[in-house]
Amino acid sequence: MSGVVAQARKSLDDIGLTLAVKTDFSEFCGHLSGADGADGVNPAFDPRHSRLSPDSSFWISAQDHDGSIAGCIAYRTFRTHDVRDLIRTMKIFCEEPCAAHAGTLDLVLPAETPRISGLVGFPGGLWVSADYRGNGISEHMMNAVRREALKRYSLDWEVAITFKKITESASLRDIYDFQHVVPCIDGFFPPTRRVERIALQFSSRTHLLRSPAALDEPARTVEPAPPVAVR
Repeated sequence: MSGVVAQARKSLDDIGLTLAVKTDFSEFCGHLSGADGADGVNPAFDPRHSRLSPDSSFWISAQDHDGSIAGCIAYRTFRTHDVRDLIRTMKIFCEEPCAAHAGTLDLVLPAETPRISGLVGFPGGLWVSADYRGNGISEHMMNAVRREALKRYSLDWEVAITFKKITESASLRDIYDFQHVVPCIDGFFPPTRRVERIALQFSSRTHLLRSPAALDEPARTVEPAPPVAVR
């Protein structure tokens, strides 16, 4: 077990938090929309804007003895011929009509970036309550969501779209632990209405299977999926 994972597990046990795997994204959005220090809800994990189902997506909460959420992270999958198309059209963020994500983006991906296709995993929405920060919980949440994804899906790749504040921080890059980080967008970004420098982080299946997430196995509970509404 790596030092980071050992520290994360020790912190979780010592503080009295337990992991729960969930598929009701209405609860996820409801929590993040009012959570202190959260940057809002990525529409990729909002059922009003994206096609989320228990077969293709889930989220994990770290809960205290009273059932309050101390941390959370989400995960979803895409099946694609090329993830560039999902990024360029912003469908990686918003599959359904969404005014802030309309149009197309000019990408600055290096020519040597491989074609990322097949079943692609996409983690996001990592949040930890201020009361619990500094205890390695972010590392634990990232490993937990990746571990659960490897159990559920035969992933070909995993990707994340991250802003400058993450990709230029060595400690945050360590938390995400991707195999490669390359420039992706350098210009006006409609969702934030300003110029942004955004990176694509990605890992192959081989890298994922060798990661700490594939080697460590903490206890967690799985909540039943909510009933699916008939439209």
